[in-house]
Amino acid sequence: MSSLAKAIKEVEKMIDINMFGTKNYDSSNLFDGFQRVYFQANENIDDYLKLTDYSTKETALCVAGSGDQAFSLISKGIRKVELFDINKLTEYMIIGLKKAIILKYDYSKYFKIMYMFIDSKINFREIYNIINGLIPYMEEKYQNFWLEIINYYKMLQLKENTNYNLIKMLSLTNVEQLIKNNASYLNSKEDYELLRSNLDKCLISFKYANALNLKNEFKDKYDLILLSNILDYFHIYWGSNWPIAYLENYVNGLEGMLQEKGVLYIHYAFTPYIWPRVFNSTNIKINNLPASFEVKEIDNIYNLKQKDSIILKRKR
Repeated sequence: MSSLAKAIKEVEKMIDINMFGTKNYDSSNLFDGFQRVYFQANENIDDYLKLTDYSTKETALCVAGSGDQAFSLISKGIRKVELFDINKLTEYMIIGLKKAIILKYDYSKYFKIMYMFIDSKINFREIYNIINGLIPYMEEKYQNFWLEIINYYKMLQLKENTNYNLIKMLSLTNVEQLIKNNASYLNSKEDYELLRSNLDKCLISFKYANALNLKNEFKDKYDLILLSNILDYFHIYWGSNWPIAYLENYVNGLEGMLQEKGVLYIHYAFTPYIWPRVFNSTNIKINNLPASFEVKEIDNIYNLKQKDSIILKRKR
């Protein structure tokens, strides 16, 4: 079975589970790497990207996530972005659907479409028509994927006489994330239009990969590497309360993937002075970090009285 056919099968299974429950499936073998996607970021991306001069930067390796980090980089002139994620659905949601939304719609219409995708009461025919209208703005692989998915979705809605929102079944986006999103390309109409004009000039690719194995999966060197907060989840591999030596070894490996004067965005730490730890799976605190790491405090997009932090390292 091809990777595309596998993707279609797994997403159809996700739709089935949302509509009918798990009674027809083995719950120990669901989705094979496909999970719901955060379709909007909850990080203050704009603030921490201001820490870098992009005039000499061209390439980036970036966690796919919501796509907001990648699209913000592209709006700043990055010409090649390689995305990775352990969630295979991010490729189809971000490079397929979200990129098409940006290419087709202007700034104000973008938000209207996103609100419709969040609205659980929206008629399923409108969701179908929106995505069907985005097909011409997608590469062939994503055209084939989304045509199969929306036709399967429409068939089930008509057969069962229901009104499920497809995007809500496949994503974790909520209204608050959309309203308070602080991605650079959404700052203004001008920033958004800059992204739209840069998208056709930028090469975007995706690879299914675990962040723990990046130095084995990618052989190029990059001006930027962005990891979001995925180190919060390394307890799955490193166990509880992993030592700081694990972090240092991991970062040293990634630093070898950077071009000279490259920047590694190691970790986005939410409200580090409210939570007792920088990483959810260890006791490491801000003042325990190696001196070679930079820690920059930035506003939390939900509460300006609290501060988040971005932890980074620059290759000198």
